[in-house]
Amino acid sequence: MGEVTGQIVEVVLKALAGGVFVLAFAALAEMLTPKRLAGVFCAAPSVALASLIVTACIAGVPDVLASARGMQIGAVGFALYCLIAVPLLRRWGTWWGALAALTVWGAVVAVGYALAPAGLLGPRAAAVTAPPSPPAAGLP
Repeated sequence: MGEVTGQIVEVVLKALAGGVFVLAFAALAEMLTPKRLAGVFCAAPSVALASLIVTACIAGVPDVLASARGMQIGAVGFALYCLIAVPLLRRWGTWWGALAALTVWGAVVAVGYALAPAGLLGPRAAAVTAPPSPPAAGLP
C-alpha cells in the first residue's frame, strides 16, 4: 500500500508543479511577441521541467537522466511530426493525415529507443559515482 501511495503523491506533485510552471511560462509568454509563440512556452517545456524537478526530488539523478533521454527522443519524433503533418493534412485530409503523421512519430520514437544504448533509458544505480579519493600522502 505504501508504494501505491508514493506513486499517487508523485503524480499529484508533478501535476501541481506542472500547473505552477504553466502559469509562470504563460506570464512570460504574455510579455513576448508574436503571441503565436505563447503555446510553445506554456505547454511542453513547463510540464517537462516540473516533471524533471519532482523526479529529481523523489527518485534521484539516474531517473532524471533516463527521463530526460526519453524526452529528447520524443522531441525528435515530435519535431518530425510537425514538419510532415501539414503536407500530409493537405494531401489526405484531417483524419488520415494526422494518423499518418502520428504513425511517423511512433516509428521515429521506436527507432530512437531501439538505438539508444541499453542502460541509457533505464535507471542506472552506478550512473553517478563518487569522485576518486586522492592518494594518501607519503605513499608512492
